[in-house]
Amino acid sequence: MGYEYKRTVRSYIGSADVTEGESIEQKMERILHNGEPITDGAPEIYTERRDGVGAEYNIRTDRWEVAADAMDLKSKNIEAKRDAKAEARKNKEAKVVKLEPKKDSGAEPTNGTTDSK
Repeated sequence: MGYEYKRTVRSYIGSADVTEGESIEQKMERILHNGEPITDGAPEIYTERRDGVGAEYNIRTDRWEVAADAMDLKSKNIEAKRDAKAEARKNKEAKVVKLEPKKDSGAEPTNGTTDSK
């Protein structure tokens, strides 16, 4: 009896390309010296008080309901596409092809036609 050794599995997954970003100090210096406007940043999520808090920003929103509504909308869209394809197929005219056996082959079935009587 020998010992069981765990074999390691080699992976061929490579690492992502690493690039070093610009530090905040370098960025501020570049913006101040070149007079560039600040173009990056997070989008503002401010809404007017009369509009209230949007469901996508409200921490009390039941996200399950939002996801269920989105899934229902998607399934209705898929079903509508499927029905449209079926309707298009129904409106097409079917081709009728008449098949006739070949008369020039000359082959005859041999199953059960033996002369061994």
